[in-house]
Amino acid sequence: MNIDAIVRLVLMLGIPAFMMWREYKKMSEEERNDVKTYFTSKRFISTIGLVTLGWVFFLLGPIFEMTWMETIGVALLSIGIMLGIVLTWLDVSSKWRAVLKTITLLIAFSILLWTNK
Repeated sequence: MNIDAIVRLVLMLGIPAFMMWREYKKMSEEERNDVKTYFTSKRFISTIGLVTLGWVFFLLGPIFEMTWMETIGVALLSIGIMLGIVLTWLDVSSKWRAVLKTITLLIAFSILLWTNK
């Protein structure tokens, strides 16, 4: 097992997941229902859900030394980012903001892939 990959997984997924769980416990019942509704929406699942699932596969690949997991992770991550870009483009009132968000997402994705290999 690759210890560096395990540390990366804990830092990039474990800590944010723990912080979100802690904040969820502090919410009122109405806020919790709003969060549940938002997290189960088709838009959230098709964008953030795919990105998160891809990120998990991408981080688990080096731990188990399976390149196919990384490949699946990059594919899911790419699909989620592309859907996010399209939905942002359709929803935003100013196309300039959509262009800035798109460029930011593409730069972040490029850096992610460049630093991993």
